[in-house]
Amino acid sequence: FQALLDFTRTAQVLIGQENVTSLLETADFFQFDRVKLLCEKFLERELHVSNCLGLMTYSQQFAFTELYVSAMNVALTHWGDVICQEEFKALPKEMLMQLLKSDELFVSREDVVFDSIVIWIMEDPATREEEFLDLVGEVRVTFLSLSFLDILVKRSRRAGETDIFSRLIKKLDSCPPPSWQNPKLCPYAGRSYDTLYVLGGKHDKEQQELFLFQPKTGTWQACSPLQRRNLTQYAVAAVGSFLFVTGGYFRDEFVWYSVDWVLSYNCLDNCWLEGPAMKKSRNSHCAVGVGLYLYVLGGSTEEGVMAAVERMALVEPEWESMSPMAQPVERGDAVSVGTRIYVVCGLDENGHVYDGVQRLNTETDSWDVISFSPLPRYDLCITFLNGALYTVGGGAFRFDVETDEWTQVNEECLTQKFFMGCSTVNGQIYLLGQRKGNSALPTVVLFDPYIDVCQVIDNKLPCPLPIRGCVSVRRFDT
Repeated sequence: FQALLDFTRTAQVLIGQENVTSLLETADFFQFDRVKLLCEKFLERELHVSNCLGLMTYSQQFAFTELYVSAMNVALTHWGDVICQEEFKALPKEMLMQLLKSDELFVSREDVVFDSIVIWIMEDPATREEEFLDLVGEVRVTFLSLSFLDILVKRSRRAGETDIFSRLIKKLDSCPPPSWQNPKLCPYAGRSYDTLYVLGGKHDKEQQELFLFQPKTGTWQACSPLQRRNLTQYAVAAVGSFLFVTGGYFRDEFVWYSVDWVLSYNCLDNCWLEGPAMKKSRNSHCAVGVGLYLYVLGGSTEEGVMAAVERMALVEPEWESMSPMAQPVERGDAVSVGTRIYVVCGLDENGHVYDGVQRLNTETDSWDVISFSPLPRYDLCITFLNGALYTVGGGAFRFDVETDEWTQVNEECLTQKFFMGCSTVNGQIYLLGQRKGNSALPTVVLFDPYIDVCQVIDNKLPCPLPIRGCVSVRRFDT
């Protein structure tokens, strides 16, 4: 309580692991909303596969909604790791059922969902065995692998075996849940997950290459290339199942100039089409998707750095002008979070590094500058993960957009490193193409704070350098 009294005088509070929960509960009771928010964000920074289920239970008990959502996101995107933790064994059935129902549950195969149910039951078979059929009804049976189904069938036909697993399988065989008996009751689509698209290559080639990374299998697949020669400094963004290449710097036979071109790639049909030209030509700009809208922001032309913003709706392919940026920048980076767009740093009209974080509220079409980077750079890599922006370039920082707190990410793989692109894919951050002076290395770095991983996972990125854009696209298996 003394900490809250001090906060009323100084507007500051010291939060640590030893006092965060008591301070959070007291702040909630006495309605110290700012302290409550700071405590919740502290716990969000402490999230890990080893504690996310416990924090889900805790936050549900006290109705800490934002903390609950963040903890659930970690559990859903790291299910294979979470089911190996001690907390999983003590998970209440109702919470387990909620997680199993989710379309957002990321697993390499649906088989893992079935296995997780068995692991949970095996911890206390005397009381949990009767819950088996309820839980297994949440398994999307049409997406189980044939080899896994074959194992289940063979085990169900073995006579005389009385171990727990055999009993469960025989119970499933004799009294399957409705969704196992009638395919119409089973979801027609699998669980959703992110895929990663990477576009790159030298501008003087006849085409630039597009590759798809499948996180479930860890494999790369070549897609239809972008047939454009002498085009560089464009922006890449994803909206729904489409990738968009906007603007850029183009050289005809003799002269370089900015263009207003829009090229779209249909991820479902693997084909490129030309879209409606933007209102303004630009290069070195930012582009992001917000809902069913594509936004382009800032950049430069032959006249200089611009603040102009425009957007196009997927359903009505026509560009409309929006409120200009608070500070014109080029070579910044942007990310969308819900209905907000954040543009971080860049170069201003005088060629100086701008250190601000600009935010666009797309609902009100209004801009404000909400913070300033502790390590301002241009050509930063920016992505969003579970309530915070991550900036990488010369160093790495986590920025909480609600509390304006910057936290340095102390990882050797990110310190004094610059990358050509990054994206968040299923709760993990991928960084591609490490810059080395005027050249680059074809590396892929995986950063995942929830399993304490930050390492090079591939030294042979198949997409040619330089990386022009990398974006994640949500999809379902059908």
